[in-house]
Amino acid sequence: MKFSIKADKFKEMVSRSIKGASCNKLIPLTALMAVELQKKTLTLITTDSTNYLYIRENKVEGEDFYVTVPVDTFSKLIARMTCETITLEVKNDSLEVSGNGKYLIELPQDENGQMIKFPDPLAKVKATPMGEIQSNTISTILTTAKPALATTLEVPCYTGYYLGDKIIATDTYKICGINERLLKNDCLISPEMMNLLAVMTTEKISVDSKDDILIFSSPDCVVYGPIMDGIEEYQVDAINGLLENNFVSSCRLPKAALLQVLDRLALFVTTNDKDGIFLTFTKDGLIIRSKASSGEELIPYHESKDFKEFVCCINIEYFQSLIKSQVTDMIEIYYGDDNAIKMVDGKVTLIVALIDEEMEEV
Repeated sequence: MKFSIKADKFKEMVSRSIKGASCNKLIPLTALMAVELQKKTLTLITTDSTNYLYIRENKVEGEDFYVTVPVDTFSKLIARMTCETITLEVKNDSLEVSGNGKYLIELPQDENGQMIKFPDPLAKVKATPMGEIQSNTISTILTTAKPALATTLEVPCYTGYYLGDKIIATDTYKICGINERLLKNDCLISPEMMNLLAVMTTEKISVDSKDDILIFSSPDCVVYGPIMDGIEEYQVDAINGLLENNFVSSCRLPKAALLQVLDRLALFVTTNDKDGIFLTFTKDGLIIRSKASSGEELIPYHESKDFKEFVCCINIEYFQSLIKSQVTDMIEIYYGDDNAIKMVDGKVTLIVALIDEEMEEV
């Protein structure tokens, strides 16, 4: 078994493919990659044991070919190649990689001494088309919604993205809502699956489903995996109520100036402050200060509507992360509610919970 391919193309395929391998030491399969050439279509397969990533290239000349290789050694070797063409050939129980020179990689074997056959769940599924999604929507989700996801398992469903009439992410302290329906049916998508969709390079991505399986496809890439359990635990009605809540006042502030102030002020926020800072909305602008009043700055408004003086305490890390996630140069902040502030950027709505503190006169 042997085939050759242009080095630049193969390096690009391998660099994308390794994003599907979680390399979990407890699950050996996640540290492997299948390399298959069949009928001039080259396919690389990796997995995190739940989701599968397929990277494909058509019109590759060579014999039908199949090996399963260790991801780490193989990907690092391919990345270091500076030749024009790479040739792969199976010799006994090893893979010979020829390019700048010749390198032998020992192929892993199963308990029967046979070369490992990588699972291919995609080959066994006959799915139903669900439509198409836009890759720029995936980019928006990963930029703006990802920072709001829960990263611990107190409420497992909040570690995933809720896809319904809105796309929602929350850890109960931060909420991101994107006013767009992504799929026909409501479901939860794991962060691992959503991250893999960023590997897609086309503007449009086809979506198929079979029972609890979703398949996202483009000409050179497929992501296969199950939807998350726990959608019935997701408090979507309450979250939508917060996203749609009307606030008394609003203002617009330069994003760069706001982040620069928060970056400086963070130097004066101690563990005793529990990451809290005070925001004071005044006629002249927003005053941001540390709890100990050891740091304070005023940012003039770019625009202010229905001004009403308001003071609140907010977690500086949560506030910063959601400001950074916005693509606009101007941050639109809605305030006046005792429980939260809201930021709006086109279809994206962000909520940050306020810290329940006894406010002192400032």
